[in-house]
Amino acid sequence: ILMGVGMPGLPYVFKSAGWIGGFCVTVGFCLVTWRTSYYLGRELNGDPRPVHLFDSELPGNTITRMRKPITSFPAIAREAFGDSGCICLSAVLYFELFSCLSIFFVSLGDHLHALYPSVSQSKHMTIVAGILILPSALLRTPKLLSYLSTVGTFATVAVVSSVVLSALVVFFTVGDGGTEREYNLYRSNGLPLAAGIVAYCFSGHAIVPSIYQSMKKPQEFERMIDLTYGVVLLSCLLVAVSGYYMFGDDVQDQITLSLEEESEGAGILMTALTWLMILTAISKFTLTMFPLALGFEEMLTGVLPSDLAMELLDSVVKIVLIFSSLAVAIFFPSFSFLCSLVGLICTMIVSVIFPALAHLKLFGTSLSYLDKTIDWLLVVGGSAIAIVGTIATLK
Repeated sequence: ILMGVGMPGLPYVFKSAGWIGGFCVTVGFCLVTWRTSYYLGRELNGDPRPVHLFDSELPGNTITRMRKPITSFPAIAREAFGDSGCICLSAVLYFELFSCLSIFFVSLGDHLHALYPSVSQSKHMTIVAGILILPSALLRTPKLLSYLSTVGTFATVAVVSSVVLSALVVFFTVGDGGTEREYNLYRSNGLPLAAGIVAYCFSGHAIVPSIYQSMKKPQEFERMIDLTYGVVLLSCLLVAVSGYYMFGDDVQDQITLSLEEESEGAGILMTALTWLMILTAISKFTLTMFPLALGFEEMLTGVLPSDLAMELLDSVVKIVLIFSSLAVAIFFPSFSFLCSLVGLICTMIVSVIFPALAHLKLFGTSLSYLDKTIDWLLVVGGSAIAIVGTIATLK
């Protein structure tokens, strides 16, 4: 989840903010979301102390929790802020899912246009939308399509490997003389866009409760988070630094597009990588659309008279989602712009502000002064970045 469709945009982060700005934004946001992942695990466990302390297999362990354990993301919101808080959080999550559909369309259009430049990006997106209608309307569950999610995992490994190996080839080819590309050390005016793109890359907190609940030993949750974020941060920096080194300020907002352009039709592997990105976007589009459509259907379940009406509604909702997200993608056909807006608006709320605010609300009476200060810094700082960054990006 953390290394998904947003990863190819990381070299563009360094283009926007420069070497120093890009590095600081990437590492800084990784550390912040690393900490808030801890918060979510502890909120699910019902205690502000590290989850490994509650290992029932330890002899003589009689430690008790402050509160009862929680099982889901909406349940955390309901426990901390009541039903109104749960509704607000659900609205943000649904908006994020819908926005992701548009981002997948843009990514599809960009990569298909790179392969077939005689056809416009918007026409490619429209064709894909038409192709997606039939399977989306007929299938009631994403079970058959979920097997395509393995393509996403393979594509992520392929992207990291291709970018790093290509950068090494460039380095050993040109030597110490450089790549004759233009670079920037620091750009303050590109920080808002860079922050949003990086935030989008770390927008996996909504599924943290599902991972926590599925673990055989939940007491090892924080160790798993440490390992995960270590691997993710290393991969993100490798892609960002390697991509920006190769293309400098000429890098496109998806590194795979720059690699395909440089191959000039001679790189069969790069063409295969581009097709992998296309298949990944299609699979993620379908899998993202199903829970979003299900949410709308649940609102109308009690109104519909029969199962047939429910099935018709399911098809209609999915078709409406396809064409409405297509309209947004055609109107805003910029991958970096959409990723940045989703990151600044949705990810800041879901992955930074909400976990810290819930941590304060649920455990405030037992937190140290330092913990409370850090929580408030995350809430206030995340809110400021979201507001200022969104305004700056829109300008």
